[in-house]
Amino acid sequence: MCVMYTDSFFLYLCQENENRKNMLPQTLKTYIETAIIPRYEHFDKAHNLSHVQTVMEESMALCKLYPETNPQMVYTIAAYHDLGLCKERETHHIISGEILMADKQLRNWFTEEEILTMKEAVEDHRASNKQKPRTIYGCIVAEADLAGVADLLKDNTSVYACIL
Repeated sequence: MCVMYTDSFFLYLCQENENRKNMLPQTLKTYIETAIIPRYEHFDKAHNLSHVQTVMEESMALCKLYPETNPQMVYTIAAYHDLGLCKERETHHIISGEILMADKQLRNWFTEEEILTMKEAVEDHRASNKQKPRTIYGCIVAEADLAGVADLLKDNTSVYACIL
């Protein structure tokens, strides 16, 4: 079933997304913005600062559709999803998960279980993976990485199919 949203509903979701983003601890936002996002400056044009910012925004918009998700985790997963490109492209998703898992600073905001879930989501984001993402978090970042938020909000069946 394809659900079409009106422009006013889309604007409502954008506002709600902004409200959820404001629920993020300022210390986490500052850490991500100063220590993580700048790493994308050295990647190719398809994976630059603009790309990570778009994936983060789209992930947060999708997060709104799934109230059971933790916005702090979604924000962090999106920020780390392509960091493995610092080493190589083929297994960048695995390396990105390792980078996230090894980041001791994340223990200031997350439990070990949450960090493991985020690592798995980062590993699962790659479009060429043969298996479905293991959690809704992997589905969210995978969808955000592939498509624009407007398309996802007009037809969000991809995320539903991912978790069935």
